Amino acid sequence: MQDDIIGALTQEVKEEVVENYLYERRLIETQINHVDDVAQHVAELEDRLYKCFARIYDLLSVPKYMNRFIKLIGVKAAPFESRFREDGDYRKGLQCIRVRGLTNRAKYKKLFRESYRRLFARNEAYKKAHEDFEEETKAVNRNVKKFENNYDLLTLLNFLKDTDLEFVEKKRWLGDNFTPAEMGSIEASLSFKPIRMEQFKLDPPPNLPEPKSIQKQLNDLAGCVYGQCGERIKTLVK
Repeated sequence: MQDDIIGALTQEVKEEVVENYLYERRLIETQINHVDDVAQHVAELEDRLYKCFARIYDLLSVPKYMNRFIKLIGVKAAPFESRFREDGDYRKGLQCIRVRGLTNRAKYKKLFRESYRRLFARNEAYKKAHEDFEEETKAVNRNVKKFENNYDLLTLLNFLKDTDLEFVEKKRWLGDNFTPAEMGSIEASLSFKPIRMEQFKLDPPPNLPEPKSIQKQLNDLAGCVYGQCGERIKTLVK
């Protein structure tokens, strides 16, 4: 009788461990799904940032002025340049900037400065979202590590074979024709893969100078562009 009591208590403890495991696993899965949702939001902010860069590139008209701009903002390579070269419809969804001035040259300079101001603001928003997202992925990875350290998955899988869990739940973990030879494969499939920022294919945000700190340089650059590409610029100024 004592053996029966001990066996029953042991079974109860094991079942509680399994229930805790399943509950905490669902929490981790919820966190991972949330990371995917956040990644989508950050990707949308990146797309808005790209459009702001694309507008600047379009306003600069020729490569030499584009290179001068890249040097001015202190980045090694032009962000999103290859995407811009292949995108003929970047203006879709981009808010129009209307400026006033006595001459087209004056209006273009205002347009160029305002375009950079908006670019800077978009970049700051994307940078914060990107940094927050990176911290969130690290936190989820820490939770995954802690979760896996707290549970011996191989022991739990062996125990699951002999439990009276609901059929659907048992099928989820073990499949229809589970054999001992498949244990390692199932264990690997149930393990969480660490989240890596690279998997979301998000460009790191550049560090851009404040608009006021380079206002004169932006003005001078806009003047040079207008001097060489005035006829084309007239079609962009509204």
